[in-house]
Amino acid sequence: MTVPGTLASGTPPLLEVRDLAVRFHTRSGTVHAVNGISYQLRPGESLGLVGESGSGKSVSALALLGLVPHPGRVEAGEIRLRGTDLGRLDPKGWRGIRGAEMAMVFQDPMTSLNPVLTVGRQVTEVLEAHTELSREAAEAEAARLLNRVGIPDAVRRLRAYPHEFSGGQRQRIVIAMALACRPAVLIADEPTTALDVTIQAQIVALVRELQDEMGMAVLWITHDLALVAGLVDRVAVMYAGRIVEEAPVEELFRNPRHPYTRGLLGSLPLLDDPPSPEEVHGRLTAIPGRPPDPRVLSVGCAFAPRCAHASDLCWAESPPLQNASVSGERRDHRSACWLWEEL
Repeated sequence: MTVPGTLASGTPPLLEVRDLAVRFHTRSGTVHAVNGISYQLRPGESLGLVGESGSGKSVSALALLGLVPHPGRVEAGEIRLRGTDLGRLDPKGWRGIRGAEMAMVFQDPMTSLNPVLTVGRQVTEVLEAHTELSREAAEAEAARLLNRVGIPDAVRRLRAYPHEFSGGQRQRIVIAMALACRPAVLIADEPTTALDVTIQAQIVALVRELQDEMGMAVLWITHDLALVAGLVDRVAVMYAGRIVEEAPVEELFRNPRHPYTRGLLGSLPLLDDPPSPEEVHGRLTAIPGRPPDPRVLSVGCAFAPRCAHASDLCWAESPPLQNASVSGERRDHRSACWLWEEL
């Protein structure tokens, strides 16, 4: 992982997302899952995409690989990889991108693996699809990959089935599959959700180590803001299908400039400070209210019904994601809040 702030702003983006919108047309109405998000990811950079369940994080990631499930579809915006508009690809073009240029690690390794195929066959399938390796060479490379991600006795275990591995080992196998062709971009969609804390730490350390080794860009998707604190270069916070704040990770934790980000940070337990009376009694600060119905596009700020600072302007007009840097700071802190200066 690069040190936050070391990437030159002039470095051409590897992945560029512009005004991406994804809709699901259902019998009960149109679900506005992603509502015009934009961000860039440069070579070797890590971006954390953070938000509560239903904020549109995973759907936006599936859109990057052309995998939005029916009845959803990308209805606006562009996704560019090395300048190529992925929205113009035909099925053959997408097959050349998935696994080779961009790969994804899903949050549930059991459903990501085929239960009736050996793990060796599943790893070699990726290699055979995107390289000119023979079956024997692909098996040798698969064993090397499993060994690299920490699977012991890799040659023998190529013939084992997914149910013969623990949850942490299955996630390591999925990571090996994702990295088989050394993709330029790795999308990690809550890859530690189903794992215990110790295994979570091992998986995070493994991905960071492999990122440094391969020089790939990583998009971390999580609901856990604490997880990305020492993991990424930048953080983009999503709410109701929109990015409401984006900043270098240290800056976002030090000076959050959106009420939703402040609420997320306020809900985290502080291990190095004396506990508040609420924490002594086992309570953490919660954001009041509930997320909006995704079938209804709000006229104003989507967070206004839950925000203690909302003004008449917040209810009347949706704020743009605008520069929220003060004098003397780097101008790469953005917030979608009319009142960020007052906050």
